[in-house]
Amino acid sequence: MAVKDDYIMRMIKDMARVLARLILGKDDINYVLPEDEEFTVIDNLYKKLITMADAGQINEAENILLNELEDKSSEYFEMAASFYLHLNEYSDGFLDAHQYSREEINEGMGNLGKEFGVDLGGAEKWI
Repeated sequence: MAVKDDYIMRMIKDMARVLARLILGKDDINYVLPEDEEFTVIDNLYKKLITMADAGQINEAENILLNELEDKSSEYFEMAASFYLHLNEYSDGFLDAHQYSREEINEGMGNLGKEFGVDLGGAEKWI
């Protein structure tokens, strides 16, 4: 992995931690589906988004996420941020093959923060 891409990955994780602290009041973001599979609406959405993204439908999954952004709960924020952190774990090759980039992950995370009232000065400043 290129040094620049590793740097961008770290910056996205750092942005997520800052947003978690400001929006959720905790140090980390970790949306976990319940083991008993008694899913809420948000759990079902997260599972759908991750399944789509893992299948290479990253842009389509992000569009669904953004269309559902009417729910401004802390649970929704954590789910959406976890989605972007999940994307951040993909290899550069996988992202490239599916017409997505780390810069888009960074931008998505920054825009998510803005939707929840936290403007970190523009996502471009984080990379």
